[in-house]
Amino acid sequence: MTTRKPFLLSAGLVATLTVWGCVWWEDPGPETVRVTMEGEAETFLVVTSTEFVAANNEAGDMSVQLFEADTTVVSLPFDRSWDISAEQRFFLMGTPVDSSAVRVQVRIYLDGDKDFDRNVDAMTEDPVRYIYLFNQQILQDFELL
Repeated sequence: MTTRKPFLLSAGLVATLTVWGCVWWEDPGPETVRVTMEGEAETFLVVTSTEFVAANNEAGDMSVQLFEADTTVVSLPFDRSWDISAEQRFFLMGTPVDSSAVRVQVRIYLDGDKDFDRNVDAMTEDPVRYIYLFNQQILQDFELL
């Protein structure tokens, strides 16, 4: 009887650690991003990418270099999801097709959790912008002397 009790306790401890260990190794990064837009514009130009690099210059201004992007003209309201599990990054830029300024309600969800919810006055010179990087640094520009 006394040897069986420690064995059961040990087996229970191993099972608990195994379950906890699986959760611990699970990737915490988001798998999907969902974008919804509603607004006054009938059509909206949307640029999205998961393959880009973001960098801040000395003044703190961010620049983004897209390596591959999708550019589409969409009708509002707009609702679409992207798989970002591999890249764990997402870039969105949206602007009215014509040169007018329009108010747009933009909501962005990461794995169903709301990450961005704003009313934005979008125009060609000042588009809607959103950048998400999971556990990645934004590069800093520097000069070699």
